Amino acid sequence: MPRKLAGYILLSLLSFCFFTVIFNVVAIAQASAQQPTPVIQPEIANPTPTIYETQISPVPVANNNANLPSPTPTIFQQTQIQTALKQPFPTIQPTETPVPPTATPTPTDVPTATPTSSPAPAIATTTDLETLFNKYSTQYSVSEDELKKIANCESGFNSASDTGTYAGMYQFSATTWASVRSLMGLDGNPDLRKNADEAIKTAAFMLARGEQNAWPNCH
Repeated sequence: MPRKLAGYILLSLLSFCFFTVIFNVVAIAQASAQQPTPVIQPEIANPTPTIYETQISPVPVANNNANLPSPTPTIFQQTQIQTALKQPFPTIQPTETPVPPTATPTPTDVPTATPTSSPAPAIATTTDLETLFNKYSTQYSVSEDELKKIANCESGFNSASDTGTYAGMYQFSATTWASVRSLMGLDGNPDLRKNADEAIKTAAFMLARGEQNAWPNCH
């Protein structure tokens, strides 16, 4: 019995070793079969380049000066050179541009102003008269309607009215005008009787002094 048992054990070991070797060989063979076989390319020799020798023919250059005649050198005598050196160089004078003379202006006769006589006093407009009546009636505290009534009665508001003895809107005589203007401290020139502004001012001054009777026909 012990020998049989030992025989079985030995047989089992041998079988195990055999199958192990077989298994390894099969595994190695399968692994080798799966790897691709490398393709070996044949070595191709590099071609040797062909060198062509180019022969360049020389281009003939035309000699343009070949047919030109050679200039004849000018030979200066020593005496000519010495004479040329002794002569002075010519002086170049600047050219002056002539300036034309300036024309003298012809004097122009200035006409002498002819003195004219004093213009006649302008006739005041209705708007101007309204302004003057309001101004001097307020300044001397007299009735504006009274001033207008006397002016309308005496001359019809005509400041240029002149009868020869009486003149202006209020028909002042030269004597009365000079006297009243003296009291006012103003110019007594009788020509101012025809000035609407001065006439209304003087009439308002007389009304303020209670001299309405200077115009008896207008009350």
